[in-house]
Amino acid sequence: ELSWYRQLAAAAVSVGNKVGSKVTSPIKDLGKRVHPEGKKPHSEADTREWRAFELADAMEQGLAPGLTTSFIEALSEEAEDRRLIVQRAPDRQSFILTEDEGKELMIAKASCEGKRFELFIASGDDRPKALGPAFILESNEHKDNWKLRSRCEVCESRGKRQCGVRELASMTQYMEMVGEGSAFCMDVAIPEVCPDGSSCAVWCDVCGSTASSKGVTELTVRRPRWNARQKSLTLDFRGRCSMASAKNFQMEVVEKPGKVNFLFGKVRENKFVLDLLHPLGTVQAFAAAALVDALEVIAMGQE
Repeated sequence: ELSWYRQLAAAAVSVGNKVGSKVTSPIKDLGKRVHPEGKKPHSEADTREWRAFELADAMEQGLAPGLTTSFIEALSEEAEDRRLIVQRAPDRQSFILTEDEGKELMIAKASCEGKRFELFIASGDDRPKALGPAFILESNEHKDNWKLRSRCEVCESRGKRQCGVRELASMTQYMEMVGEGSAFCMDVAIPEVCPDGSSCAVWCDVCGSTASSKGVTELTVRRPRWNARQKSLTLDFRGRCSMASAKNFQMEVVEKPGKVNFLFGKVRENKFVLDLLHPLGTVQAFAAAALVDALEVIAMGQE
């Protein structure tokens, strides 16, 4: 997991030997550093070297985007479910993922009129992430199909000069009639995961495969049942939810129905539980949870 920083350090040392003047600009001037002899880079290679130097400077100040591997990898098949908490801001523009003990793990912030979420790895303080988010969750125009992407650490670990963008999930949302009710549904496609939780497939057009090739695991929402006596949709949440909500949902692997691999349920105003099992990684589960408010847009579009 430290391979990205090893590559960074090597590039920074190489550039540092060329520096003829001291860099004193603040982090807000990232990208406007002083170059050797006051010259601008003449090639893409020069630009990459200077970018690495800037990354090292930001890392030293604690402003790097953070390592992402541990958030991508899933639990092993034998592991028990991981139980987390999602706190939603009153304005519904941001979400915080925490452990039961309250330790912050990730932060999701909406932008572009709700068509994009920027996911940051929590740093434990209020300092800005000058190098941008660790993950991006972006939708199509209708907000019913979303792609979760990040920089490709596999490319970086191999020392590639041109690194790709790694796709971690594709999510499709829609409404479906169940009895006399309308149920929220979501289909999720993720790269194939090995039994130990590591990635068997990497969706990167530079170093790996693509989502259209082999190595895909599909999950879908468990459909609720229509209760004619109560005139409502019902689904057993195993005591994990304490408030009824149309946004409570569970997911299962399409090829292995009957086992809950994801559970999201409301327990208090703007507070939800998030339980996940193999094959989902933490960031994939958190991204799915952050889309609960996109349901309202989909529902209005299908009225």
